[in-house]
Amino acid sequence: MGISRVESLIYGVTDIDSGIRYFENWGLENVEKGASGAIFKTPTNQTIHIKSKDNPSLPSAPDDENSTVRQTIWGVETAADLEKIGAEMSIDREVKLNPDNSIQVTDECGFSLGFCIGKVKELKALPSRVNLNENSERLNAVVESLPQAKPLRLGHVVYYVPIEKADKAVSFYIDRLGFRLSDRTLGRGDFMRCPGSRDHHNLFLLRRKDKAAFNHAAFEVQNFDEIMMGGVFMKNNGWQPETTPGRHVLGSNLYWYFRNPCGGNTEYFADMDCMDDDWEPRIWDKNPGFSLWSISDPD
Repeated sequence: MGISRVESLIYGVTDIDSGIRYFENWGLENVEKGASGAIFKTPTNQTIHIKSKDNPSLPSAPDDENSTVRQTIWGVETAADLEKIGAEMSIDREVKLNPDNSIQVTDECGFSLGFCIGKVKELKALPSRVNLNENSERLNAVVESLPQAKPLRLGHVVYYVPIEKADKAVSFYIDRLGFRLSDRTLGRGDFMRCPGSRDHHNLFLLRRKDKAAFNHAAFEVQNFDEIMMGGVFMKNNGWQPETTPGRHVLGSNLYWYFRNPCGGNTEYFADMDCMDDDWEPRIWDKNPGFSLWSISDPD
C-alpha cells in the first residue's frame, strides 16, 4: 500500500504546558505554540501535535480518559496509494475524507488512524565515526558534549491490544495495509514494519496487559552517546525515566525510555536492525527477553 513511515502523532492532554516543556526538553523543534496546544517537528518533517484532551476535533481513543495519543497518522508515497487504502478500508468500515485529502479510519481495537501523502524531508545523516585498533575514522577529532539530544526522526509506535482482538488486529495491518512481520513472540506481541521501511519495526502490538492503550513512541538519535546525554538532560530537567539504558533483544536497538506527561512513554533509540523482504520472520515460543543488557541503577 506504499505506507512508508509514521507521519504524525496527535496527543490529547490534560496539561498542555507540561507537554510543551517535555517535547522541548526531548529535543524537537517547536514550530507552533499557544494556549490551545503546540506542534513539534523532526528534521525529517514528521510532526507531533499537542491538543487539549477536550478539543472537539480529536477522535476518541480506548484510553482517552487520560492524556494519550488520539491518532497515529501514517505517511504514504503517492496519491494512488492513498486511494487504494481508502478503497480497501471502505470494504468494512467508515472512511472519513478530510479537507486536506487525508483519510481517517478506526482499527480493530478502536485506535484512530490517519493516512496522508508523506511530506518527507531527506536527511543526510552520516554514521558516527569510531576508532578501532588501527582504523582511525575519527582522526584528530574529539567527541563533543551535547547539551541535549536532537532526534532525527520518529521511528515507531507501540500499542497494547486486548488478547481476544490481537490476532485480528495484526491481520488488519499485515493483510489489509501491507505491513511486514519481523518477529512474533507467542502470547506477547508482533513487531511489524511498513512496506516502505527497513526498520525492524514501525509498529509493535503488545498483548501483555490485555487492554487497548497507547504504550510509547520512539525517536532515533545518532548513537549511544546521544541517548545518554539526552537522557541525562531529561533527568536534570525533572523528567522520570521509565527504564535504565540498554539494548533490546528484538530489534537490537539501544534505548532509554522516559515517562511522557502527554501519555505513555517516549524512547530514544539508535542502531536498530534493518530488514528487507528477504528476512524470514522469527516466531518465538518463549519471550527472548527485553534486553541483551541494561544498566542497573546504583543501590
